Amino acid sequence: MALVLSGALSARGADSSRAASEAEDTVRLEPVFVEAASLNPWMYFRVPGFEVISHCPDDFNRTYARALDRANAAKLAVLPEDFWGKLATPMKIILYNREPGQGDGFNRAKPIDLSWLAGDEGSPQGPYSIVKSYPTVVGDGDTFINCGNYWSLLSDTKDFYLDPDSEILLRSRTPQLPVWFVAGLVGPGGLLTGRVIEPSIGGGDTVVIPAVVWGSKAATEAILKDPKAPRTVPGLKGFFGEGAAAADPVGWNAEAGLLVRWGLFGREADGSDHREGFLGLVRASCSGPLTEELFRSFLSRDFAQADAELRAYVTAAVSGPVRLPLPADPSGAAEIREATPTEVARIVGDWGRLEGKSVGIQNVAYQRECLEQADRLFERIYARQTSDPDFLAAFGLYALQVGDMKRARETLEDATGAGVVRPRAYVELARIRLRDALPFAEQGIGDLGEKDYQEILRLLRAAERQMPDLLAIYQLRAHAMEHAPATPGLAEMAGLEKAVGLFPRNARLAYKIATLYKRFGYPDAASRVISRSLAVAEDTESRTLLGSFVSRDR
Repeated sequence: MALVLSGALSARGADSSRAASEAEDTVRLEPVFVEAASLNPWMYFRVPGFEVISHCPDDFNRTYARALDRANAAKLAVLPEDFWGKLATPMKIILYNREPGQGDGFNRAKPIDLSWLAGDEGSPQGPYSIVKSYPTVVGDGDTFINCGNYWSLLSDTKDFYLDPDSEILLRSRTPQLPVWFVAGLVGPGGLLTGRVIEPSIGGGDTVVIPAVVWGSKAATEAILKDPKAPRTVPGLKGFFGEGAAAADPVGWNAEAGLLVRWGLFGREADGSDHREGFLGLVRASCSGPLTEELFRSFLSRDFAQADAELRAYVTAAVSGPVRLPLPADPSGAAEIREATPTEVARIVGDWGRLEGKSVGIQNVAYQRECLEQADRLFERIYARQTSDPDFLAAFGLYALQVGDMKRARETLEDATGAGVVRPRAYVELARIRLRDALPFAEQGIGDLGEKDYQEILRLLRAAERQMPDLLAIYQLRAHAMEHAPATPGLAEMAGLEKAVGLFPRNARLAYKIATLYKRFGYPDAASRVISRSLAVAEDTESRTLLGSFVSRDR
């Protein structure tokens, strides 16, 4: 029996809204927020890209560590390295093993609860029953934390696999990947949505991308019986257009998955593939609109020809999975040791901070519980006068979130002064300094003294070195430049304009930067920014905003 644990950013992390009825039955977090006890300590281990603390047995921890290694390898079996974004800090994972009570189950308001596998009817059915975890992920741009319950999972299974970060890495890549491409990988009909890893006879694992269900189970069975059975695939000319996804989300997501599958694994008439041409098309689409001319230049066919091929490719897509050899695990066995109290407080406390933030006001009691538990963990370690910069950064961000500005500034200054790798710590300290330095009524150029201004820029440059694709860096730099001691020069503005290349479809950012250029007396640079953004704007709202700048400038 194969197990899959998907850690894609949950509806709670991506969209904090939820029904009040869901909010009322939230599961309590006491089993998570417990500092290590002598008889059941938290254990700690690292795998490239991940930092894990666990209350689970060591044999399961070893299984989980190996599954993380295989997940890392599986990414590169599907896409080249440059398609995956990079996080400045490892993804944190919390594994705990709370025994389920009768009737426990999973829903969006109980993301760290668990659910019996289908057919179990709410209770175990013997020694081979497995409780499947539904981990949830929260984050703040530079750090993401995955938390889940793993009670009674089989520890020695060879088919255990997971994918905790693919969606996060795809969405954090800069320049940003086209929306249709990301949907074709991790959307409802995406290639990676049902991806598994299977052991192969004779050694070597295999990444398996399952066959497609096209339209419905009945329609798929009809195609399997008769490869020439009719099927509907909307044309690409409308697929890339504005509003296509909103008009028919189910059909659009299905077509996105089919297109990406065809692009990566489809075959030409002579048996060759067009994978490199398709990947080149995706790269080019990161910084400009996908036109029929661009499509033809990379794939040597127009939309009508591709439409016909996609209709024919449905037969192959429903007929069987795509199998890819898994590259060898690079890192070997993880070293598992007892976690220190500081590590527990840093990781679990940060989880409580972010979880409390994600639920919003829909469930005040649950939010309060998350923050109070985080507070106890943080305060207990802070009272020991620790100098650990990672802990101080996490604690400083917590203090900021709960409104303790004095302690937030103190701890963030200590953490950044020690060179902590946590870009958000530098950004938030710069934000605090900017707020403290500005007069009550912000006037504009000349508001900031030279010393304050340079210190704010120094912090933002440090954050940029650690994570150059963190949008908050450039948004805050633009705000600081509005109040600089003197008008910034072109060289200084160029560092801000870099963000237009990283986030080409962020029309609001481009508008802001162009406005600063014009205000500082650089109209040609302002026009350059607007023209560049207009060339890639794909929705009416963005074109209207950018067009208003052009109209105002006449």
